Amino acid sequence: MIICYLGLGSNLGDRQQNIRLALQHIGSLKNTKLVRISGIYETDPCNCPPGSPRFLNLTAKIKTNLSPLSLLNELKVLESDLGRKDERKNSSRPIDLDILFYGNKKINSPRLKIPHPRLKERSFVLKPLKEIAPSLIKSLAKEAKVISHIEAMRKYAAKVKSSGKTIGFVPTMGYLHPGHLSLVRQAKKDCDICLVSIFVNPIQFGPQEDYKKYPRDLEVDSILAKSAGGDCVFYPQAKDMYGLGYSTYVNVEKKTDYLCGASRPGHFRGVTTVVAKLFNIIQPDIAYFGQKDFQQALVIKKMVKDLNMPLKIKVMPIVRDSDGLALSSRNVYLSAQERSDALVLSRSLQKAKEIIFGGERKAGKIIAAMRNEISRKKSARIDYTAIADVETLEPLEYVKQKALIALAVYFGKTRLIDNIIVG
Repeated sequence: MIICYLGLGSNLGDRQQNIRLALQHIGSLKNTKLVRISGIYETDPCNCPPGSPRFLNLTAKIKTNLSPLSLLNELKVLESDLGRKDERKNSSRPIDLDILFYGNKKINSPRLKIPHPRLKERSFVLKPLKEIAPSLIKSLAKEAKVISHIEAMRKYAAKVKSSGKTIGFVPTMGYLHPGHLSLVRQAKKDCDICLVSIFVNPIQFGPQEDYKKYPRDLEVDSILAKSAGGDCVFYPQAKDMYGLGYSTYVNVEKKTDYLCGASRPGHFRGVTTVVAKLFNIIQPDIAYFGQKDFQQALVIKKMVKDLNMPLKIKVMPIVRDSDGLALSSRNVYLSAQERSDALVLSRSLQKAKEIIFGGERKAGKIIAAMRNEISRKKSARIDYTAIADVETLEPLEYVKQKALIALAVYFGKTRLIDNIIVG
């Protein structure tokens, strides 16, 4: 019998029931045995229309004597039996069944491509697959170039630069999501070579923050980074970045006095220090940051300008789930109720925008409306809500021109940030 791996997903109707029925049917197929299933992962729909329901996803390991096309036909019949009517790609569906691997076979026919052609782009497949087939994930991860030593990274980057090629750099703390990958794609579009760093930076976490439990998965991250256009992943170790007796830090003043800087003392000193070190090692031409971390990007821009660093900082738009929640690696901490409550972040920002467009200019009244909206959620605890100057980050009393509306809110123990720019 041939070992196969299947991907299952559902975002319409009783999703768990749909998946249970699908697994029962798969296990009852002729000459087929269901061997193992992963846990269930709830994820945002991939490329579906805005507002599409979220998916439940898992992977399954089976043994079968069915040929690849026979197995595909059986799965298509099963999809139809369970109510799937819309065959368009990226549509909502009660059940979606994909063949990810069929033994060691490689198939490239109009009806069937194995391994699944978008497997490496999808964390919602890679993560459950790692549960039941870690060796497969290890094999896929080996296709990505990963450098862990600082001097090796320096030499690689210098070789790229000496050949006349440009470097786009995306610094991350890993556990990559589509927001990170949008930066990687932009870097590859703009530059010859895209480098991605994955480093959970200990000096930007406070004593009671989540450094030790911050999610980490180098194998899946390296696969995702490569699929988006990353040419190399830099994965340094904390002991190398901050050796014994380390005592040198970079501190940007004033812009770090507000917003997250006020509620997380020392955070931005940790950010600017590690980013300065990464820039020094890699010597990129352009570095990419997301607008969700607007204050961070502004602080990095100031550091680059003040220290005469020869690179450009490019800030890219916030990437959101279809329901409006800004993507964050910390979203995995949220319970189902907390995640539902967290949608109030984008709603309160839009409410503020509507109030401003309606003619209100007093920041205090706008902030009060936002706080009232957020406080209705039981799991929400406000860290700050602010309307600030987009250059200095100083609080504004009146919204006259362009302004940053930003907030940080705890849902349970998870702190999330979001913002919009108006005017």
